Amino acid sequence: MKRGSRVSVVVGTAAAATLALAPIAEANWSSSITAASVGFESRRWADEQYSQVLFTGCTTDGSKSTDVRIWNDISFQPDEAYDNKTFTACFNGGTSNGEWSLPSGSRDYYFKIAKIGGSTFGPQLSVRSVSVDTSKAD
Repeated sequence: MKRGSRVSVVVGTAAAATLALAPIAEANWSSSITAASVGFESRRWADEQYSQVLFTGCTTDGSKSTDVRIWNDISFQPDEAYDNKTFTACFNGGTSNGEWSLPSGSRDYYFKIAKIGGSTFGPQLSVRSVSVDTSKAD
């Protein structure tokens, strides 16, 4: 095998391995959060125009709110942020609900914990149930 061909095979194999290890974007999913700090990022999901994030059973070190922000995951560029939603009901036995209308066209999104108890550092957040729903029909 010529040197140029061998380099092409190695580069092609490395690119395929990188794609195979990239995070998979699921549309709807459920999970939980344990002891997350500000800056925590969720897994990615694919969406077109609407996303809903629900938190049930929130606990922290005494604070009773958390700010959640949706981000558009853009490859090789800075990610684009959308507005913050402040979740409080999940601290009182209910479910906090954030809804975002998003630009048309399929994209990958994630949420990030922007504040906990109004602070950008310090407390940690746990959430018994986290759900992401991408269908506005609910």
